[in-house]
Amino acid sequence: MRRASRLWMHFEETMKFGGDAAEVWRRVSAIKEIPRYWHGMRSLIVVGEDDGVVRVKVKFAFGGSGVADITVDDVGRTMTIDYRSGAFTGKQTVMVGEGSIGASWDVKFRGIYRLASRWNEGHFRSGTVHALERLVGRDGPT
Repeated sequence: MRRASRLWMHFEETMKFGGDAAEVWRRVSAIKEIPRYWHGMRSLIVVGEDDGVVRVKVKFAFGGSGVADITVDDVGRTMTIDYRSGAFTGKQTVMVGEGSIGASWDVKFRGIYRLASRWNEGHFRSGTVHALERLVGRDGPT
């Protein structure tokens, strides 16, 4: 597994849950509701869709904005966000299985955000765990 460097961050978080996987998937795949669960996003605006890929403009909670393409695979219960511009570029993937949920990040920091890459990884990990807790319906930080 690649460790965070001044440019790249790669990690995965998973957790088990006892609830209804179909309901968790409904939450994960509701694109317009992503900021409700992922608090690193202040807002998300859908600007287009082409061949199943949804293009969005994102405003981040820490400041700044970017553009991302979101792909939802209902059969495989996987949502991928491909960050195309902004503070970082790369992919975030969320997977829902029977009784488990996971998220992986593989992103490259840009600009001044490269300087805080170690802090960024800890912050992203913590935010990911909290988002997964919200998605499975656990009382986590809001």
